[in-house]
Amino acid sequence: MQTFLVERTIPPRFDVADPDMVALHARWAVDAYHQVGAVWLGGVVTEDRMYSLVTTEAAEDIVRYRRSLGIADKDALVRRVVRPLGPYFALDRGDPRYRPAFVDTGDSTLKSDAASSSLEIR
Repeated sequence: MQTFLVERTIPPRFDVADPDMVALHARWAVDAYHQVGAVWLGGVVTEDRMYSLVTTEAAEDIVRYRRSLGIADKDALVRRVVRPLGPYFALDRGDPRYRPAFVDTGDSTLKSDAASSSLEIR
């Protein structure tokens, strides 16, 4: 199975503040993904877009999902997830390889070491 990030426009009549409408749209998504052999892991809504994580055998399954709901090609973008991230991957602070991402410089600013750091994992 592969995981994909699906980005799409918010349907014009979808009121994300209405719990009944959210429940209906969620049911439609669950059922439509199930019909194409995919599993919807959930998603989020921003001011102008919706994002979902989906697992399936192939990206073509998401195309079939999109078409089954009448979502135009131009209204959706699908990207394959190459690596999950999250707190469950966080290095234990007690690990000897740990170092803070931000260092107090003493002048009430923080300097980040995270963007340029490399970590040797054995």
